[in-house]
Amino acid sequence: MRKKVGLALGAGSAKGFAHIGVLQALEEAGIPIDMISGSSMGAIIGGIYSVGTDLDMLQRFITSIKLYDYLDVKLPLTGGLLKGERLQELVRVFTHNKTFAETKIPFCCVVVDAEAGKLDVLEEGPLHESIRASMSMPGFFEPVKLNGKTYIDGGVLERVPCKTLRDHGMDVIIGVDVGYHGDMKDVSDYGAYSMLNHTISLMQWELTKYRREEADIMLVPEVLFVNGRFQTDQASATIDEGRRVTIEALPAIKRLIEEA
Repeated sequence: MRKKVGLALGAGSAKGFAHIGVLQALEEAGIPIDMISGSSMGAIIGGIYSVGTDLDMLQRFITSIKLYDYLDVKLPLTGGLLKGERLQELVRVFTHNKTFAETKIPFCCVVVDAEAGKLDVLEEGPLHESIRASMSMPGFFEPVKLNGKTYIDGGVLERVPCKTLRDHGMDVIIGVDVGYHGDMKDVSDYGAYSMLNHTISLMQWELTKYRREEADIMLVPEVLFVNGRFQTDQASATIDEGRRVTIEALPAIKRLIEEA
């Protein structure tokens, strides 16, 4: 019997466009994906792919838009700077208004229950609602009230959601981490926005570096050249890097799947 393969797509805002390249390379190589988990941007890309969306079409769309056009400032500024309604509608369109039960590949996304301070895994109901909850970056997007709970970005506690795949019986877990991973950075000219971004990345890395062992193989695209959270002008290069690092890892991935 073939081993079950799970793919965990990590948080990372615009750096997460690399997930498109990862999926393209896996698809072209014929690597089977039995389940996808996603956090924040990983939830967006993973959820969209899980319903059968064509990756080349998604790439053409991403590289042709300005993500800032889909940001809606919220007044008064309570809970978050942005409502997130435009992005949620975009996700609804790309997931064809489907539910978790209607995906072609089983999918789940992680969120943080802001009141209980713990990680939750969402895998029921409309995809776009849960994905919107998973991308609720604190301070940027308004939290989402769902199932009687207040949810914020899953990346706050689990940047790359590997464990949930193991809990769902996956034998081989491929993780994709597009976030900051401890490299030195010159922050001398950072403004308030850039420093906030970097601070969030530092906190996520402290949680992530001890949990990388939960993946059988962790793909780490070098996408730290992307500075903004909502930039699409470097999306093509980001996607290409996701494809490159995956192609390099294909022999190791195939060995993991084929091992008795």
